Amino acid sequence: LTDFKSSHQLVLSVRDILISHQDVYENAKILHHLSVGNIVIFRGQSFLINWDLAKLVIVEGPRQTPHTGTWQFRSAHLVKNICAVHAVEDDLESSLYIVLWMILM
Repeated sequence: LTDFKSSHQLVLSVRDILISHQDVYENAKILHHLSVGNIVIFRGQSFLINWDLAKLVIVEGPRQTPHTGTWQFRSAHLVKNICAVHAVEDDLESSLYIVLWMILM
């Protein structure tokens, strides 16, 4: 995601990833830990990669301790509560941090 042509492409890329993330969450019950390193732009299209660390939602309790994912993009809830269960809201918050991080960089 670090090689985008404009701020418009950056925002569209994150939007596309959120749409993909929603589809996978609703249809396969899988959550992905979003970060800058997990988004690739190829020929103008955005792809969410690194699915090997994605987690099934149907698993009870914390799915992994400690949580995976780059700390800069983790939700405040997951950072504050080490035993918290990763939820879709955490990934939505991570998407905001991705955009902010790229703007600041």
